[in-house]
Formats: sequence, C-alpha cells, structure tokens
Amino acid sequence: MEVRVEMPSSTTSNEPNQVVLDGYIVPSKYLLRKATKIILSLAIVCGSAFRLVYMYIYFFRNCKSPTKLKIIGCVHDMAVAIDLVGTILVVIFGFKWDNFREFISTIQLLSLETEELAVRTIKKNRRIVQVLLSVAFIVFMICFFVNEKTKSIGIVNPFVFNLLVLHTAIIRFFVLFLINMICNICFRLKASFDDINSQICDLKNTSDQSFGYLFHKIRDLRQKYSYAVRSTQSAEKFLRSIITLYYIKYFNYNTMNIVMSFGPKTHISAIWLLFISITTLHFIILTYNLVEVSNVSRKGMEDLYELSFKLNTFESCHENDIFIARMALSDVGFTFANLFTINNSFITSLLTLSFTIIITLAGFIYQ
Repeated sequence: MEVRVEMPSSTTSNEPNQVVLDGYIVPSKYLLRKATKIILSLAIVCGSAFRLVYMYIYFFRNCKSPTKLKIIGCVHDMAVAIDLVGTILVVIFGFKWDNFREFISTIQLLSLETEELAVRTIKKNRRIVQVLLSVAFIVFMICFFVNEKTKSIGIVNPFVFNLLVLHTAIIRFFVLFLINMICNICFRLKASFDDINSQICDLKNTSDQSFGYLFHKIRDLRQKYSYAVRSTQSAEKFLRSIITLYYIKYFNYNTMNIVMSFGPKTHISAIWLLFISITTLHFIILTYNLVEVSNVSRKGMEDLYELSFKLNTFESCHENDIFIARMALSDVGFTFANLFTINNSFITSLLTLSFTIIITLAGFIYQ
C-alpha cells in the first residue's frame, strides 16, 4: 500500500502575479481590465475639460491689464491650461498598457516572490509611500476646500464650486494613483537589481573557484540582469509621457509661484506654504525612487571587477567582461521624454535651470 503525503506549497500559483500587481490602489484583479482604464480616462478627461471652462470664465477674462504682474499671472494660467490639455492627451494616447503587460511578464522571470528579503522590502516601502501620499491627499483637500470656499463666497455659484472641489479631488486622486504606481514599479525594479547585486557579492566571496561553477553562475546572473533591464525598458516606455508631463508641470508650477511670492504686496499664507510643501513632497518621493533605479543598476560593477581576480579561464573572464561592459552603460532607468536619463546629474541640472529662471523672472518683474 502506497501512502502519499502532499506537502503544502510555500507559494500559490498566482503569487508571482500578486507580488508584481499588489499595491496599486486599484485591486490587482481590476488593474488591467478595460473597464478600469475607461473609467479613469473618462474621469480625467471630463474633469480637465470642466477645469478649462472654469478657468476661462473666472480667470482668462481678467487678462487685460498691461502690468507685468498681470501678464505673468495670465501666463501662469495659460500654462495650467496647457498642462490640463497635456493631461488629457497623455491619458488618451500616452498610456501604452501593452508595455505594462510586458513589464509584468518579464519581471516575473526573475522570480522575486521566492526572495523573502526582496518581498519584505517591497511591502515595507509600499506601506511608507502609501501612508505619505494618503496623508498628503487628505491634508491638501481639506486646505483646498477651506481656501477656495473663502475666496468664492458671493463670486462662484455653489453648484460650480462643488464641481470644482469634485474635479480637484479626482485630479489629486489620479496624481496619487500615478505616483504610487510609479513608486511600486520602482520598488520591484530596485529589488530585482539589489538581488542581482547581492548574488554578485556572494559570488565574489565564494570559496568555490571551479571553472564550471563560476562560468555558469556569471552567465546566469547576466541573464537575470538582462531580464531586469528589459523590465526597466518596458516600464519606462509605459510611464515616459506621464513622468515627462509631471516634471514640466512641477517646475512650471513652482517657478511661477515662487516668482509671484517675491512681489512687494504678496502675503505668503500658511495654506500656500502647505500646498508648496505637498507638491515638493511628491517631487521628492518620485524623484528619489526614479534616481535609485538608475543608481542601483550599476551598483554591482565594483564587485564584478574584484571577481575578475579570481577568474583563471578565458571563458569566465570573457563572460565577466561582457557583464561589466553592460553594467557600465548609464542608459538603465527612466527618462525625460526619451532625451535624458533621470539620474543625479539630470536633477542637478534641472534645479539649476529652475533657479536661474526664477532669479531672471523676479529681476525682470520687480526691478
């Protein structure tokens, strides 16, 4: 009589999907459904269209004064309008969900769900970001409601005001959803590269220096690195347009608001400072994670160089040289309009340019 004992599996059949898909606010079973994309798109398009009409009625009609301050204010309003149009175009044409599916299918080849440390790190980072974004969303909406309610008394129809608050809530939730999605993708990519870098470090310190072991281990790590790079490229194509639009919007918003705050009769309120702080928090969270993907992708290069001292065969040295050459390239990561990789140098240049524009505009307006 044969007795079979089935041991419970430590991972379920759908766990790889759960590791990749969890944490996007929208439940994973709905994330890739067509209905979800249609609802999000309609909400943003209708909300942005309403905002454009609202701005035309209450702001653009006042752009008749020849003063420099009024001109700058109207330029700012025009920039906001262009940003809204850009948001509509990005939502309709910019999101290529096939690239997101490709990202999922490729990163699953790395089997992150089997790495306990990687899964724990992903979940920890996800919780931190979601708490920060949720608190920022609630605080922003409370301050926005109080501020707009005070300014609109006797000016804006109550029904229009309620629509404005609803529109703002939809837009801010969409921003929260996107930043959370980008950060979650970055967490998975960073965990993939960290796992590869950790294995490179272990290989460097191993006592097994046999030809077959080192050769096949280096080739296996090269294959994993290729999967991680392919995953990054798919994610970059999926998020390229929204990341580009975000940075244009952020630097336009902050530049114009800081310039306006230099005015001699400008009163800097606590709510204004709070709005600036929240947008800066979003910028820091997003930028830190985008830059980290680029940095961690090249983190194992020194360990690969040290590993070369242990290699005694041409085949192993050749595999290691190919690996070093690929890792030395600085093209892994997310880009700004497919022109510049978002890394430390890009952010430094962008901040320098922003400060230069602020000083120039402030000197021109208030001289």
